[in-house]
Amino acid sequence: MDYNCGDEIEVVVDREGLAQDVGVGHLPDDTMVVLVGAGARVGECVQATIVGIEKLRLGSSVLANVKL
Repeated sequence: MDYNCGDEIEVVVDREGLAQDVGVGHLPDDTMVVLVGAGARVGECVQATIVGIEKLRLGSSVLANVKL
């Protein structure tokens, strides 16, 4: 699946990230999403806006800001 900056996504926060107030989730195609503003929302489904995409050798990683 192709994702672009500005796309709106819905994702379940799987775990806390390494930075403060950051969560990590995965999209249906297993693309990892780093969710800024979701550190305390593990287990919740959140709406977010994609702000960055990093192409990696093993796939893509997405950075997104959670909507309040």
